[in-house]
Amino acid sequence: MQNRVSAIPAVLTVEVELDSVSRGQIPPPALDSDAGEGLSWSIADDLRRVTGELERFGLVVLCGLYDTTELLRPGLPVADILMELYRQSLPDSRFQPRLMSICAHDDDFPIPEIAPLRRPGSGPLFLIPFIFLGDSDDIESLAERMEQTLLEKGRASVKTANLIQQGFGVNPVNLSYATINDLCALMKVQLEHNGFGGLWTLLESALFPANEPVRVHLDAGNLFLHHRGIVYTRHCGFAEWIQRFVDADNDQAEPGPDGYGRWQRIQRQYVAGLKAHGLTVLTVPSGAETLALETADPADAFGIAQQYALPPEADRTQQVVVDTGSLQQVASLSLTEHRLPELGPVAYTVLACDADDRILFMAHEYPLQPDAVRSIPGSWRAIGEQYGTALQEHQPGEILVAGDPPDLAPYPEDRTLQN
Repeated sequence: MQNRVSAIPAVLTVEVELDSVSRGQIPPPALDSDAGEGLSWSIADDLRRVTGELERFGLVVLCGLYDTTELLRPGLPVADILMELYRQSLPDSRFQPRLMSICAHDDDFPIPEIAPLRRPGSGPLFLIPFIFLGDSDDIESLAERMEQTLLEKGRASVKTANLIQQGFGVNPVNLSYATINDLCALMKVQLEHNGFGGLWTLLESALFPANEPVRVHLDAGNLFLHHRGIVYTRHCGFAEWIQRFVDADNDQAEPGPDGYGRWQRIQRQYVAGLKAHGLTVLTVPSGAETLALETADPADAFGIAQQYALPPEADRTQQVVVDTGSLQQVASLSLTEHRLPELGPVAYTVLACDADDRILFMAHEYPLQPDAVRSIPGSWRAIGEQYGTALQEHQPGEILVAGDPPDLAPYPEDRTLQN
């Protein structure tokens, strides 16, 4: 393909009835060749009607329903893959305008890297991605036309709506063409309206990369640093969060378990959102050495985070309160689960004592991955078996707190052992 050939990505937004994607239903599969080619030609006719002459351009359509998180990823990799597929389809290196549909074959998608994920509960907004290819000057002119016309006039035709309904088995209530900039603007408005302006700041820095790291520090104490697709986030244990973020000058931080629950809720929402968009999220355990994450220049803070971050496979972070190094003398071993409504377990307190009820080991473990709510109890059961002591598991259904300043506590029958 000529060096001057470039591409512009866009989407057809498919809003379906909420009932059709509720209760964790899986989105429909990609279209087969016959249905996909018919839809692609209809999309091409729609775009010609809205933007004008398109004969000099190639068009590639992905004939599946995608979630926004599958497309808005660092570097827009789907667009690069479609451009490469178009280049490989040409008989020689010369650019030739043509329509290309990427469809399913025998229920399998030919390119796994860009196959629709079909995650349960996706929607109600789906996207059908496509790209235009052509001479760089022509693409620049087309991009201007699309930015000016798609959002205002880019309604899909009745024919396209019927083909989507027949092919995917969904009832579209709104079909509109949009540029990637339009899609980003829509997501920005939605996130900011729902109180996630900081999340948009991080995602924007991934979609439109900046030269320097971007830092987001929220009122609840959550902190994130992003650069080139890598996000470092500081994890705060209960006691540290209470000491650092609950004071008379911070009226955004609620005291006690409710306030820490808010921090945990925001943390999980941000981490899930960032990962859904293809960013790598790594955890930095809190400590004196990481205080500068808040105050240092973002580039310096990013370097500090790199130095102290846990490995990607880490499923928990541990705060040790007592460690005598004599666990082989354990006579009793207990694990208290600290739970919050709608979040589930947010921490575990492990307590090991000898035959005289002296504390040998006490620590708080915080799950970083969903699987940790199984692996943390499982690992302590294995340790109990290793030393011939059954693990006593407590699930009070709340966060247990004791002491001044407050910290997580074992189950009530064990609290006296902290003194």
